[in-house]
Amino acid sequence: MDTLADTTLLSLDALSLARGRADVLDNVTFTLGRGQTVGLIGESGAGKSTIALAIIGLLRAPQVALRGSIRFDGVELTTLPESEYRRLRGNRIGLIFQDATAALNPCFTVGAHLAEPLSRHLGLQARERRQRSIELLESVGIGEAALRLDAFPHELSGGMQQRVMIAMALACDPQLLIADEPTSALDVTIQAQIMELILERVRARAASAIFVLHDLALAAQVCDRVVVLYAGQVVEEAPAAELFADPRHPYTRALRACSIELGERDALVPIPGAVPGLEDLPGGCRFAPRCERASARCAQTPPLVTDGTRRIACWHA
Repeated sequence: MDTLADTTLLSLDALSLARGRADVLDNVTFTLGRGQTVGLIGESGAGKSTIALAIIGLLRAPQVALRGSIRFDGVELTTLPESEYRRLRGNRIGLIFQDATAALNPCFTVGAHLAEPLSRHLGLQARERRQRSIELLESVGIGEAALRLDAFPHELSGGMQQRVMIAMALACDPQLLIADEPTSALDVTIQAQIMELILERVRARAASAIFVLHDLALAAQVCDRVVVLYAGQVVEEAPAAELFADPRHPYTRALRACSIELGERDALVPIPGAVPGLEDLPGGCRFAPRCERASARCAQTPPLVTDGTRRIACWHA
């Protein structure tokens, strides 16, 4: 029996994704175990949301050029027919989009949005769908849930729209939940409640989750492992507690210094410069132009090396 295959739910192996001549993702490799939560962190433009969309099949050829592998529960997704992908989306793989306003169809009620996956994937009849929809809305903290079923997205606040998105993603109790900044539209006072709710549902079914996050303190709280991305490449990966206690890559250290909650300073220390655009990607280490440790050796791309429970790509770690 292949123990590794039994414990691994999702694996990305040397995944590259190109738009035109530019690689948005470059040789991305990591695994997600069953019952595990992994966080993808990095600045805007790092490739976090691109990975999420590639996994769920919303970025595919001929839209983009894909190389490498995405395997979910033993099934290769990069070559999966669209008809098979439709059986996965919203059923075995759920996705919480970052911008609920753009993701929800303004022509359909909240009830219609929730009913679609319940009907398609679970085969629930009208009465069952309505009851299940009410329970889902209540579970994400929406009051007067029965009345909200008849509301259109524009009649809800941004925070409530995001809660509806979360309810939709959890509707069929997916094996894998991908949450792209799931609390970005919510008030700070209820962000912790929503994250606790998502984790509770994920763990209750021994499911797995990928969290796309900018908030490093949140990643430290909710993720078992963290993958640090910069300009489409994995630069460091480690158990969350180990990564934030002892970051080895200069970029990870710089991100930590930008977080008051995780840092030892009373003031933020910004990273100089910005993530390069697709047409301006440097050769070798892509972080080198912003790195205080950069040397002539950084003109060569550092390999992603395993060191105990950690992987790191840096000549000067």
